[in-house]
Amino acid sequence: MQTEPQPSTTDDPAAQWERAIAWPRLQTQGRAAVKLGGKQVALFVHQGQVHACNNRCPHEGYPLVEGALGDDCHLTCHWHNWTFDLASGANLYGGDALRIYPAKVEGDAVWVDTREPPAHERIAHALLQLDAAMDEHDVPRIARELARLARAGAGPEQALVHATLRYHDRLRYGMTHAFAGAEVWLRLRDGLDDDVQRLACATDALAHIAFDSLREPVWPFDSASRDWNAAAFLAAVEAQDEAAALASLNGASDHAFDELEAPLGQAALAHFNDFGHSLIYLEHIRGLVTRLGPAVQAPLLKAWLRSVVYATREDLLPDFRTYADALRQWPSASAGNGSAVVAATRFEGHGVRACLEATRVAAADADVLAVHAALMQAAATHLLRFDEQVEQRSDNGVADNVGWLDFTHAITFGHAVRLHCTRHPTRWPQGLLQLAMFVGRNSAYLDAGVTADDALRRWAVQDAEAFDARCLAQVLDPGLALYILPVHRLKTWTAVRDHIALGVPDGTAQALRAAVNRLFSIRFKQRHALRTARQALAFVAKEG
Repeated sequence: MQTEPQPSTTDDPAAQWERAIAWPRLQTQGRAAVKLGGKQVALFVHQGQVHACNNRCPHEGYPLVEGALGDDCHLTCHWHNWTFDLASGANLYGGDALRIYPAKVEGDAVWVDTREPPAHERIAHALLQLDAAMDEHDVPRIARELARLARAGAGPEQALVHATLRYHDRLRYGMTHAFAGAEVWLRLRDGLDDDVQRLACATDALAHIAFDSLREPVWPFDSASRDWNAAAFLAAVEAQDEAAALASLNGASDHAFDELEAPLGQAALAHFNDFGHSLIYLEHIRGLVTRLGPAVQAPLLKAWLRSVVYATREDLLPDFRTYADALRQWPSASAGNGSAVVAATRFEGHGVRACLEATRVAAADADVLAVHAALMQAAATHLLRFDEQVEQRSDNGVADNVGWLDFTHAITFGHAVRLHCTRHPTRWPQGLLQLAMFVGRNSAYLDAGVTADDALRRWAVQDAEAFDARCLAQVLDPGLALYILPVHRLKTWTAVRDHIALGVPDGTAQALRAAVNRLFSIRFKQRHALRTARQALAFVAKEG
């Protein structure tokens, strides 16, 4: 694989030539390093022609003047064996291209033009290089290209727009946490002043997208289009007919996100599906479209639609079928005006059926935000009481493959419910009941030896500002190989921080912070080799 260099010519009328070295001296030495305009420039003579390039290898900065120049005019850096075509700057190894400078011999001197290309050329080149880096999931190179973009005057937003257009259709089953996480990474970056931290945020956002699409082919979206019709769209999603739903969505290309959000949210909450991903992702798409502009709306919504079509529909399982009855029996008089106090203990430790019933009853005489706060507090308390041995064990059945993310999703989904249902109040019944199902399903995996009060005392956060500083340090340098784990820490922490800022009772705020405190204190088990093998043997044995 070769990467194209930035263009350079020796006949540019705007060239700014600087005397670099005496021609006889360079002829004698064959190579030399000189400093011009603050740049370290390496000069070589090959078959009587002068070549000039940046002396720092674009990989890790080794001085290229110490490299080996072959008869084919290929320059090899001895540190990691990267090889460049010295005539063009193309990288024959597959990494960053080498910066080449125009050079000429005039009189008894060698002259070099070290001007930078115009900003738009440098940005275009960096984006091209970023494509190559992301295609290989080369994280250090992604960081370098983002830094080069910044030097050219472009922010990570431009890189993310570019990546969205290029990679949205390489996700076999649609939207993933990579794009959702990117929206949070950019918001986190906004509040930072340190250039290293800001680059770390941008790098993780792009690197996660690269990982999720690594070596994936294009999974094309149908281009057929019909006039936008919300009812037809919802019917197609319910039938899991991607082609028909996509045709409706394609017909809405001239609609603003706000015009589409109501039916999209209805589709997201039509079922208790896929750990709440559908609504969570929709909220992050809203943020990305607002920030990055309409160019990303269609590709992101296509990826989101595909994920909704493929999403599990857990409310159709026997354990969750009472959801439909609870929704039908939702109190018609509930308008969010009740004054009753709702205690989190009405939900803590109770199963799905009991949580659904308690939610329905509470909604009859309590404000929806009061019910929501109690459910959020219960979700946080459950994370505090999660029996981590459930995740660590290797002898549990497939149905009990439960881990920390089952509990974090209850919180991030609950936050998305509040945001969405505040804008679309008719969705509160679905949002609250589905949050209740999260709380109820997780109750089976609590440590019976730990009470809610004990857990709250152990993980209580006394200084919110210092706690946020610790969380920030950990998300910026997580030391975890799998992107899915640190991005859940990031999203849970920021969802809790944002949720508390919206206004919640003190008890809910304390429980939410404590839950994040525990989440940031645990050690994730990233692989389950024994559990996978044991479950595979048990499964195959039953086939016979």
